[in-house]
Amino acid sequence: MIHRNTNGIASTTASDLQEGDACDRVQLMELLDWIEAQAHFSAEKIEAAISATHLKRIREPFSQTVIPAKGSVLASTVMGDWNPNPDYFFHWVRDSAIVMRTVAELAAASDKTERRRWTAHFEDFVRFSLKLTQIDSRSALQSGSPRTKARPEFRKFVREDAEFAALTGDRLLGEPRYNPDGTIDVLRWSCPQYDGPALRALACLGHLTLGGTASPELMALLQRDLDFTRRHAAQPCIGPWEEPDENTHHYYVAVVQLAALLHGRKWWESEIEQATAELRAVLERHWSPSEGVYSAIYPQKAQERDQIIDSACLLAVLDADLPDGPHSVQDPRVWHTLKALEDLFAREFPINRGRSVPALGRSYADRYFGGGAWYVTTLAAASLCYRRSMQDPEMRSNFFTRGDVFMRTVRDLTPSTGVLSEQVDRATGAQTSAQDLTWSYAAFVTAANLRERAAERLGKIF
Repeated sequence: MIHRNTNGIASTTASDLQEGDACDRVQLMELLDWIEAQAHFSAEKIEAAISATHLKRIREPFSQTVIPAKGSVLASTVMGDWNPNPDYFFHWVRDSAIVMRTVAELAAASDKTERRRWTAHFEDFVRFSLKLTQIDSRSALQSGSPRTKARPEFRKFVREDAEFAALTGDRLLGEPRYNPDGTIDVLRWSCPQYDGPALRALACLGHLTLGGTASPELMALLQRDLDFTRRHAAQPCIGPWEEPDENTHHYYVAVVQLAALLHGRKWWESEIEQATAELRAVLERHWSPSEGVYSAIYPQKAQERDQIIDSACLLAVLDADLPDGPHSVQDPRVWHTLKALEDLFAREFPINRGRSVPALGRSYADRYFGGGAWYVTTLAAASLCYRRSMQDPEMRSNFFTRGDVFMRTVRDLTPSTGVLSEQVDRATGAQTSAQDLTWSYAAFVTAANLRERAAERLGKIF
């Protein structure tokens, strides 16, 4: 979170004010005040999505009543039935892991009382997640078939009993989401997804690195997730956007798998050389020499630059947090890919007309809820700039300043209430898709924290 110095001004640098792209002093002060307020609001929203045991979700067409369990993380606390808002009242493995990695950062940066509370949330998440890996799907069927419980016109959305019963072992770990009460999601959804366990391992590793306790439950979950990641390294699966026709090799999945194995070596005794070599080999195939960008999937569906780039590549580098080398912020190919994404969305989105840097969507072909700009992708660009500013002595001020410009773009698209949805309309800037997306709030807190760390590292004087 942003902290104030004795002059009451959040940390930044005087030199930033001389940069051609920087705000003047008043504008910069306004930006910093907004970042501080939005970061606190976002942290409150994150906490509201964790262990939301006071909420009840009734899915009448499926005869379901879901009350979140302690340790669950809702993708959104707002209930929708696809009329028009989507139903995100689920515990997504991917989203929850990203959110809880942010919670570990909040705990480390808080005073004693708040640290105890955030740490308790993380420990509850670990216990809940460990139980998810131990579900007996066959026993769950003893209470009746989910298909027969559903109304006839909705049964097409429900899994067959045989598929449901087969969810054991690695198939269970490859599930993308669960009901927040700790039961298996009975609805059809794109699977398998292999990034969730890797991201959950990264969350646990982040917790340990920041001084968290290596409890027996955490170590059991960590070993289970790292073992799974090693076994499924570089294998095709469904990607982070969960497109059903893209069971293939995804840059995002491979990068976070690589990061989990590399970061986990300190805590986990296992041979990872073969798995990491396979991941590096697959990741190299994602580079397109002719277009000078990373392709989000391999094999590529198209050859043109606009058709193969995807902001998931930025999220991969951010979530992996590799210290150096390929697929880190030191990789020049990452910045070529970011530049291509900026060019694409500056041209395609009317809301970006006249902006110094654009709000970023997912991909050229994206039409989910209109295919607008996403908070998490635009904030990922800001976060990568702040992270790079801590590592590049010659260009650090430029990268830091560019991070601030991305944050101004986010501010322009954020209502005065501070509420962050999943995306905003590409033409009007109105919020669309899921409301109160917990991932969006986590992305903001991460960007704010990285900005503060970069400011301290670079010797900011105001």
